[in-house]
Amino acid sequence: MALFKKEEKVEPIRNEISAPQERRTVKNEKDPIASVLAKEMTITGEISFKGKARFDGTVEGDINGEYLILSDTARVTGNITVTTLVCHGKVEGNVIAEVVTAHATSEIHGILKSQNLTVESGASLEGEIHASSRKQGANNPPPKKTEANESSDKRTKK
Repeated sequence: MALFKKEEKVEPIRNEISAPQERRTVKNEKDPIASVLAKEMTITGEISFKGKARFDGTVEGDINGEYLILSDTARVTGNITVTTLVCHGKVEGNVIAEVVTAHATSEIHGILKSQNLTVESGASLEGEIHASSRKQGANNPPPKKTEANESSDKRTKK
């Protein structure tokens, strides 16, 4: 004797075919790589992508995307604007990313702006570096100097 009866609801097919949904932002390094630029390839021009991409080849132009991995054979001449950059290769241009990991084989020449910067021993960074985990403003004034800091400043200025 059944006390509960399971009813199946059948949704019309038209609900499944709807407007394209926005793709979720890649935040997990375990997400699959959606695009690959082979070592033998050279691209000249602007590249925009969503998801996770790995570049092994050469790019001459600006790159805009979400999660970018530059292998040790990758060469980029242009600006990079991404959410996450994992760099093993060489970049000649400015980098703007929320998260940047510069591995030992990486070389970045240009302005680097990041909220979260990790640099391995052996990595080469040349240019301006702006890395901060918090934004300074009216609510977060810069830290005040203490007497100990002021006395050490005086010793180094002699």
